[in-house]
Amino acid sequence: MTLKNLDKSKKYLLACSFGPDSMTLFHLLAKNKYHFACAIVNYHLREESDSEVMGLLKYAKEFNVKVYVYDVKEKIDKNVETTCREIRYKFFKDLCVQFGYDATLIAHHQDDLIETYLMQKERQNNPIFYGISAETMIYGVNVIRPLLGYKKSELQNICDENNVPYSIDKTNFDISIMRNKIRHNVVSKMLERDRERILSEINEANSKLNEMFNSIDIHRLCEVEYVLQLDFTSQCYALNYLVKNINPSFSLSKKNVGQLIKILKSPKPNGQFVVFKGLYLFKEYDFFEFGVNKAEPREFKYSLLCPGILDTPFFHLNFKMDTSDRNIDFDDYPLTIRNIKKSDFVIINGYKAKAQRLLIDWKVPFRKRMVWPVILNKNGEVIYIPRYRKDFKMSDKLSFYVK
Repeated sequence: MTLKNLDKSKKYLLACSFGPDSMTLFHLLAKNKYHFACAIVNYHLREESDSEVMGLLKYAKEFNVKVYVYDVKEKIDKNVETTCREIRYKFFKDLCVQFGYDATLIAHHQDDLIETYLMQKERQNNPIFYGISAETMIYGVNVIRPLLGYKKSELQNICDENNVPYSIDKTNFDISIMRNKIRHNVVSKMLERDRERILSEINEANSKLNEMFNSIDIHRLCEVEYVLQLDFTSQCYALNYLVKNINPSFSLSKKNVGQLIKILKSPKPNGQFVVFKGLYLFKEYDFFEFGVNKAEPREFKYSLLCPGILDTPFFHLNFKMDTSDRNIDFDDYPLTIRNIKKSDFVIINGYKAKAQRLLIDWKVPFRKRMVWPVILNKNGEVIYIPRYRKDFKMSDKLSFYVK
């Protein structure tokens, strides 16, 4: 049995659960003398989890293979699958960065690939890839799956024939879970010709997705106008592409995409919208993006007693330079620099103008408004509001700029 996409000059991190799939991959890596170590996470969600870790440690010692164990201390009682996924991939990433592993190996096999595809069809998902890809990036981790060409039964036979220890996760037999139901009622009963038909279908579906991907300018996916000119199928693909770059477990349904397109088409230029729990859409005039945290005002307040330099997370100023273009004189000190408030106003050419109105007229994106600075003189009067320019360019000659 050959391992695809692997290079003996590189070193790998094997994600191991002590199940037959990952233990088969352990056996093949050791047998073919690949340079690798193992990483296992003990979530403490099953009675046998401790014994599985001990079993891996004992077996790995025979081959002088390093095993990294992450012992989860926090209680996991909600969003279990997503939380566990985030925990283990952060663990993998930290190990790869710290010890220089070239990639993380996952023991997904052909049955997993087919199950995933059938689930995608059942749920009417709009994936950016059908089934499971042989190589991908997940949470910044380079992932390789060298066993996708082999059936689960083949992997278990290798373990049995070579006396490789493993443990069976009892939860895999719970057919109330969709994946398990498909696994036991559909995939395990497939004839060889049925498998070939499904695999051919997956390849064709991915070929069409690839054509669509090549027709889309991914560098313009943050532009409202560009996304609105795409057809609906391409919009589904494009928006899912953006969302999965934030969290690979996120998926937008056609209903989600339809609602998002309505928001992008609406005359309201600015705002944040809940897509679903843990995902927000931020629309800011001609552009938009997704995020996992709600945008909240951030209060800040700094003082400058005399002409000097202030470098903060929100702005940079060097008032040792000429500040006449900022409407600031020595008599205005001490200055206060803080975030803008709804009650703020400024005198411009003898007229009283609301500060927030100026930001709207300048088309300042709403998230920037939450942290936009204003400068007050010693009397607490707003004497300067930095102008917003979409085409702003940095220069060493600037005495003040917003970060």
